[in-house]
Amino acid sequence: MSKDYSDAADWAEHDMELPKDSKSALRGHAAAEFGAEVLRRAGGRPALDPTATPGAHSPRRQVRLPQELSDQVDELATRTATRPASIMRQAIQDYVDRHPSPA
Repeated sequence: MSKDYSDAADWAEHDMELPKDSKSALRGHAAAEFGAEVLRRAGGRPALDPTATPGAHSPRRQVRLPQELSDQVDELATRTATRPASIMRQAIQDYVDRHPSPA
């Protein structure tokens, strides 16, 4: 059985009285801005870089693969219950670690 919250929503949006200078309840434009900021911070997956500032995007690289290699990555991802992107990130990290910059 579904409930109709229309009356409660109408009251909250139009008639509810908030304490003056309330820090815990917002209405109108302030509520919309706050909600958008919460969604912006919470949206998406966690940052790959634990030191990244909230909302920062990780750099993106794209690579074309031969079909057979792509299929192997997909099969490995399925077999190890991980994502192809995680496998590729780890492969690149391993490669970079084996080829350090000259001192």
